[in-house]
Amino acid sequence: MADTEQPPVSSPPVAEQQETPNVGNSASSAGAAPSRPSSVNVARHQLLAALRATDTVIGRLDKLMLTANGQERVFAVTGYLTHALHHLLVSAPWIVLQTRLGLLARLRSKTKAPTTPNTPPAQSRLLALSALMSETRFSLRLLGLFPLWTWGSETIRSPPSDRIIYALTLLQVFVNMIYQALENMGFLASKGVISKKLLDRWGGIDKWYLWSTRAWFGHIFLQFFVLWRQHVLRKRKMGTETSAEKREEALQAEFRAWKKSLVNNTCWAPLCLHWCFEKGIGFPDNLSGVVSFIAGAWGFWDLWTATGRS
Repeated sequence: MADTEQPPVSSPPVAEQQETPNVGNSASSAGAAPSRPSSVNVARHQLLAALRATDTVIGRLDKLMLTANGQERVFAVTGYLTHALHHLLVSAPWIVLQTRLGLLARLRSKTKAPTTPNTPPAQSRLLALSALMSETRFSLRLLGLFPLWTWGSETIRSPPSDRIIYALTLLQVFVNMIYQALENMGFLASKGVISKKLLDRWGGIDKWYLWSTRAWFGHIFLQFFVLWRQHVLRKRKMGTETSAEKREEALQAEFRAWKKSLVNNTCWAPLCLHWCFEKGIGFPDNLSGVVSFIAGAWGFWDLWTATGRS
């Protein structure tokens, strides 16, 4: 709406000491030195340690992707990082560095400059992977209206105690449903599932995507007021609590969640505002992947950390 921890590789066990048989000199057998571990055993233990580490990482990824939210986060992080890496590899500083390193290597080896291959550069493949991840997330969000309906239904049945938070939440549900409905229509029309003529009557697919993004920006705009109101309510709550332990617990839980939401919203705001206009507001495209990743990095880290708990 936009990290792996591996266990340390264990060192190979010390090889068992073996007594060297001694023919003709029994006195030297008592002082025989232990043999060194063979290279085969060392490689075997390193391979087993690498397999254990890989198994741990894959197991945590599998646990992370058991939920729809976890799957979406994995696709998002992959798309954002590949987009950022593409623009890093085509940036002027990186090209200059690569050129100088290649020149230095040729001077040392005294070889001619290699010819340019005809195969597609790796940067374009990264951008293609980023686009694939984005399209996959579009497909997953086709079912996004159902959780939004549930969010609104639960808010009405169990409204927040604060009336301002309640009103802001209902407004957020409303603009999010507009955003998701418009995006779904545009995406389905672009794939030929529904007729484009229906969308062409109101400006075409691009216009529907544009208004979908504007509805999403409405959610981001309202979220700043939600965060402001939560801050006011938390200060009031801190003032009424007499127990220092209760104050500390409230800060650790509520304030951390508040900060995470603030970082996410602050990162998305300029990006979404840029996409709200046909010609944008001048936000650099080569930074969109990085900023999008930063917006969701904290949330992804929390999900990843949760997979390591028993």
